[in-house]
Order: sequence, then structure tokens, then C-alpha cells
Amino acid sequence: MMGDYKIQIKLITEAIFGSGYSIPGSVDLEVVCDDFGLPYMKAKTFKGNFREAMEDIVSELGKKKYGSIIDNLLGTGGSGVEQWKTLKFSDMTLAQGIRSIIEKAVQEQILSSGEIKESLTEVRSFTSVDKDGSSIKGSLRQIRVIRKDLIFEVELEIERELTRNELGLLSMTTKHLRHLGTMKSRGKGEVKCTLLEKENGKYTDNTNKYIDEFIEVVKSNA
Repeated sequence: MMGDYKIQIKLITEAIFGSGYSIPGSVDLEVVCDDFGLPYMKAKTFKGNFREAMEDIVSELGKKKYGSIIDNLLGTGGSGVEQWKTLKFSDMTLAQGIRSIIEKAVQEQILSSGEIKESLTEVRSFTSVDKDGSSIKGSLRQIRVIRKDLIFEVELEIERELTRNELGLLSMTTKHLRHLGTMKSRGKGEVKCTLLEKENGKYTDNTNKYIDEFIEVVKSNA
């Protein structure tokens, strides 16, 4: 069924969407931020995490029966002219409502991008430990983290109707995706994701509905 969809992501813990850059005399690892100081995750990175979660599910359900749904939704390396049939992912950004308010405040110079960045993130100190659990000398690192409880979203676009099975696997993957970013072993990046579908002008959470329907299909094909 054709429609507008988005994935809503709530940070249960602090998260690190690393940019790979460091600032001498400040932090050893920065998070990715836009020109307004708002942290985000690039679409390609999010899609890679999402594909991995979907492949985990399909490996359990049976790749022969359900593997083709992955390619139908996310494409393959050689999709070419068939690419229009697959989902397009936006960057993972803060929810539109709060994002619009912040962008306006920066544009009107009420707040600076630096102030926005500092309000949404914190700098944490981390050390590496040896096999005995002792801190390794000289391993102290300053890493910027994104505060927990923030809500992000990814917009999904597709130029065709989605089948019930596609919606089911899409919903199941959304719920299965529980970590994003780096330092998972340190308890960072735990998330709760929800699939929202636009109905009558507003977004509705149909995640569990489509999962339940898909589970019935899987049971009948077992």
C-alpha cells in the first residue's frame, strides 16, 4: 500500500554518531552536526544499520522464503534502473517540530549553532582497560555524546505500493533495531524505534499491527 512513512527513534541512552574528527585541545571524537549545531546520522549509515538488522531477522525466518524482500525494500549493489522500486532514506535528524524551532532561533541569531550543540551534547571521559580491568596509561579520551531521551526521525520514500509482507518485515526490523552509533559495549546508543504511517494527515504507529500480520504469514508458511 502506497503511503508516507517515517521511522521514529528515541535515544534510551546517550549515543555517539561519530564524525571521525577530533578537535585539538578539546575532544578526541566529535559527533556529526549540521550547520545549526544539530546532531544527526547520515542516511547511508542509518540504512546500513537497518539492513544489518533486517538480515538478522531474515536469517532466522529463512533466507530462501524471505530474502527477496530485503532486495525489494533496500535494493542491491546492481539495482540500476530498478532503484526506484526501493526505499529512500533521509538523514536521521531531530524530529521536525523541535528542529524547525531551533533552526529559526539560529537564523534569527537568538542562539548560536555552538550553543545548540552544547545543549544537546556532553563531553565524556573514557579510558581503555587491560585484561585485568585496570586503566591503560595514556588511554584517556574525551568523546562527545548526544544526550538521551532525544527523539529523531528518518523519512522513508518509495514510488510504489508496499505489500503486506514488506510492511511486516519493515515493521519487524524497525522494532528489532535497538542500537545505533559507536561504543555499544559501554552502554551507548540504545534506541527504541517505531514505524509511523501517515493516515488522514497525521502519523500513526502501526508497527505492532503489521508485525502481528506478518507473524501469521510466517506461521502459515512454516
